[in-house]
Amino acid sequence: MKRFLLTVLTALTGILLVLADARADYSAIYGTYIDYNGGSKIGGPSITGYYSTGNLTKSYSFGLSFTSIEYSDNYTSTLAFKRYGISNVGIRFLNQIDVTAVYSVTNELLKNHTFSFGVHYIATDDNLTNNGLIFYFDGTYFKPYNWNAGIETAFSYYPESLNLHVLQVAPHLGKYFYASESTFYAGTKLYYITLNKSDELGLSGSNFLSAEVFLHYYKGKFDAGISAWKGEQVFAVKNGGFVVYNLAEKYKQGISVEAGYYFAKNYRLGATISLNKFDDLETGNDVTQTAVTISLGYKW
Repeated sequence: MKRFLLTVLTALTGILLVLADARADYSAIYGTYIDYNGGSKIGGPSITGYYSTGNLTKSYSFGLSFTSIEYSDNYTSTLAFKRYGISNVGIRFLNQIDVTAVYSVTNELLKNHTFSFGVHYIATDDNLTNNGLIFYFDGTYFKPYNWNAGIETAFSYYPESLNLHVLQVAPHLGKYFYASESTFYAGTKLYYITLNKSDELGLSGSNFLSAEVFLHYYKGKFDAGISAWKGEQVFAVKNGGFVVYNLAEKYKQGISVEAGYYFAKNYRLGATISLNKFDDLETGNDVTQTAVTISLGYKW
């Protein structure tokens, strides 16, 4: 783990040096505490560093996250997980590193189109998803300051234990509205997720559908947003490839509320609270997950 971390930090340093002549857009640090009510996990902290640089036609974004989740004292894996050699019994804490890089181009390959290409790597104590690799793509057509529509895809490959493959396809639609000095951005997103090895994971099927709606508000230095979704999701990829739900959990619904404010000209203080409900595939319990995030960003 230490050798891997050193390699990642060295690679990121090299990338930043190469891009040193580009204008830096935004950097931020996110501190999160995740709490679980029910199931095999108690909760724990996560910290994420984010950096984005570029211009109106090309941008580069990078993320590095460290997460540590404590298991409950009575945690045991089910027979299905033990049978296939991916039991996490004996793990008291789940420690995980996530590394993400995304490259986006706008009005270059096609006019009024943005294309994003990303990769996400996971090094974790979770035996099922360690060394997970996720490839992300999004293609979006937009009418400036009016509306946009596109499709997002993600392929997740978890080579250890089960050789698990997950494909996610998510079409999305967004629309801007204006009122006085305020801007509203509303939209919807549909998720289709399919995977192999569903029987080994204790899932009744291999295809999962869900729908999400969202609304964001901007006025001056203040911004806020709310999103909600319902359906079924497993091993979902979200937030433009920066967030991957890689644990053995079948999510059923969730809601998220966020707000931010720019102060001292270029600094942004933000807060987000998210609640999700899921079935813990290893224990069979219904679980409520609550995540609270505080962020501090700087706009260059």
